[in-house]
Amino acid sequence: MESFKVSVISAVYNTEKYLDKCISSVMGQTYRNIELIMVNDGSTDSSRDIILRHIEKDPSRIRLIDKENGGQASARNMGIKEATGDYLMFIDSDDYIARDYIETLIKATENGKNDVVISGQNKVGEDGTVIDVISYASKRNDTALRRLNNHGKMYRTEYIRKYSIEFPAGKLYEDNSFNLLSFFLTDKVAISGYRGYNQVVHEGSTTAKKIEADSLPWENWQYCISKIREEKANGNPGDTELFDFTILSFFTYFLMVRNRKREYLSDDKRKDETDNIYEIADRFQDLVVKNFDRNSGRKYMSLFRSHGISLLQRKGTSVFLSYCLKGKIRKLVRMVYSL
Repeated sequence: MESFKVSVISAVYNTEKYLDKCISSVMGQTYRNIELIMVNDGSTDSSRDIILRHIEKDPSRIRLIDKENGGQASARNMGIKEATGDYLMFIDSDDYIARDYIETLIKATENGKNDVVISGQNKVGEDGTVIDVISYASKRNDTALRRLNNHGKMYRTEYIRKYSIEFPAGKLYEDNSFNLLSFFLTDKVAISGYRGYNQVVHEGSTTAKKIEADSLPWENWQYCISKIREEKANGNPGDTELFDFTILSFFTYFLMVRNRKREYLSDDKRKDETDNIYEIADRFQDLVVKNFDRNSGRKYMSLFRSHGISLLQRKGTSVFLSYCLKGKIRKLVRMVYSL
């Protein structure tokens, strides 16, 4: 029985090459009680025409919303406002999902008990070849690992609206901000070992783009930290120590891995972008010094308790925190980027 309606939100901007496969994967789901909200963010190619062709085939379940170009975050936020489903999820318009994706995640809500469902994903090439997988070793909720992208996730709509969780417009890595709040303002989170989301890695994707310091949502990250602290003081059941580890781990990964090279694609000499790298490092250090101390996330950095987190991730985060608190993040950057 499909008692819960699911709103699938997709921000669309000039993805005509991938869009037909994306939409078809949603409309071909085994779970039928869905609406697909396509937010056309001012596309100048044939994306809008492709959406209209699909609407002709299934007018009751596909909705088109046109807006001026404002970026992926603003398009997703509009989709949230328009959603009529009990649960919502996001799919990038150049990605696609397995036929049982929505059905599997709905089952993980345990008849609506959970506010958030987290599952894995596949990184695939344009030919469908699996390049990498992101998965959760445990099918129970005892793993602390929570990746901050929107791929493989489902959210209870009422919960998202209760806390006014949205994406920071005009910035990159907007999904990380969204999930820092959605994962940690509730203790009703289900984690599944399932992988049904396929993220297509190509030259036009975010993984291929150079990251400038000013394009990152620094103010929103500070807001997330302050909001979690405030809600905890008011009795919110979310795990703030796990939040501390997660955001520090993300900062570590971004600076030491993601910004150092283009993952899954050919490198483009990012090690030579010294000024931009140091500016990003300095801003991370400022955030850490302002908001954390040496005991932040300590439980999850322990070398003797894995919680589903790799030893390398725990040790790397611990080292990053230590160098920030000592005001020596540039020294760490020089060592890592010279490798």
